[in-house]
Amino acid sequence: MRKKLTNNLGLKILAVLFSACLWIIAININDPVTQDSYNVSVKMLNMATLTSAGKYVEVLDNTDSIRVTVRGSRNVLTNFSGENIVATADLTKMEEDGMVPIELSTTKISDKIESIRSDKQYVYVNVENISKQQLPITVNVQNEPQEGYILGNTYAAQNVVIVSGPESVVSKIDKAAVEINVDAAISDVNISLPILLYDDEGNVVDMSKITMSKNEVSTTASILETKEIPINCTYAGSLLDGYIVTGKVQCEPQTVTVAAKSNVIRKLNAVEATDAIDISGCDSDAKAQIDVNEYLPDGVSVVNGTGKVNVTVHIVKEAEEEMNLSASKVHITNVPDGYSASLDEDDAKIAILVAGLKSEIDTINEEELVGVVDIAKYMEEEGKQTITSGTYSIPVDITFGENTRLARECKVRVKVKGE
Repeated sequence: MRKKLTNNLGLKILAVLFSACLWIIAININDPVTQDSYNVSVKMLNMATLTSAGKYVEVLDNTDSIRVTVRGSRNVLTNFSGENIVATADLTKMEEDGMVPIELSTTKISDKIESIRSDKQYVYVNVENISKQQLPITVNVQNEPQEGYILGNTYAAQNVVIVSGPESVVSKIDKAAVEINVDAAISDVNISLPILLYDDEGNVVDMSKITMSKNEVSTTASILETKEIPINCTYAGSLLDGYIVTGKVQCEPQTVTVAAKSNVIRKLNAVEATDAIDISGCDSDAKAQIDVNEYLPDGVSVVNGTGKVNVTVHIVKEAEEEMNLSASKVHITNVPDGYSASLDEDDAKIAILVAGLKSEIDTINEEELVGVVDIAKYMEEEGKQTITSGTYSIPVDITFGENTRLARECKVRVKVKGE
């Protein structure tokens, strides 16, 4: 038996080795070793530890995106995917130069994988202090309203915003603002707008690393209608005897452009500056500067100016001129019942003294002057309940222009007779 086993021993060993090689070849043909690559994101561990300490962590150059190659048999890798790869970088293991080592593992068949490796060994991070800043929100206006309208007040519903982020970014922020467009507007513009951050050169700051207490704010731009209206001024007080105002009050400028809501301004036709200047005791031109704003209704404002207006009241000494009133032009009125009245005058002409503006006196035609003797008025002024027959000296009323008057009282003799 032993002889049979040892017979051709070399050939038998060679046959065994050949069979083993054939088995290995067959295995490799049916389930060969291969490798696959997957795109994997590295999970950063213990991030909260740094952020709670007031630190901002930023991954540099996308170093947390890696390419992982897994090697194993085809049958093993058939049911394997990138979701089975776990890539982590523990920030507590960060080195001084900001390098955090990447650790790889799998969630399945880890014992059947020949190897797993990444194209990167480290995640590079930048760590700096988190800074906070409170900024007022300003409203920047773009374009202009339609012609005939102007921009009124602008305001945001919230006037401050708190920003936080890496100190290197927050330190560059100079202001927060919203941009509202009023192009061709004829009514108020109300809109919710994003809050933008600017540096001291007016450039928009990269806000990708910034957290804000509010990202948008409701914003309003008030639109006002404009209108040019005249200024009407009046004066108060009395002049010295013998002096007179020459005419209307002079204003410079004569008109002013104002703005208000359409429903208000369309009802406004002039600035009525009542008693704008006091002429008491003046014997020459009275001058003053007024502020039109003081005479405007609520909600109305002056456009393109301060509203200051120079007011002048021209004052001159009265001129006087002797004239004659024809007795035939004197009418007696309001004679009591049962009586008659007539002038008791010898002359056909009655001398009168007229005072006022020289230019207006010169236009008076003596032939057109008319006088009135009012008996009832005379009785009232004298406290008489009745009148008896007799001759009375009664004032004559003569109507002149606005700036002309009788300089002295003119009386005529009136003969009253009972019927």
